[in-house]
Amino acid sequence: MYKKGVVIEIQFPPERLNDAAGDPYWIDLTLDEAKRLHAQLSRRFASDARANQPLDTFTIE
Repeated sequence: MYKKGVVIEIQFPPERLNDAAGDPYWIDLTLDEAKRLHAQLSRRFASDARANQPLDTFTIE
């Protein structure tokens, strides 16, 4: 779902949600996933980020 000011959507299967500690929830990333997410965000913000750019999607298996 798009919300104003959002630049990336992270998609993940429900079993990746770590809710063992209660609220707030988080998603554990592997080192490779964290590097891929960082690279994607770095590319996004390397140039002038504008509000009308398409939303980036980052998918975790």
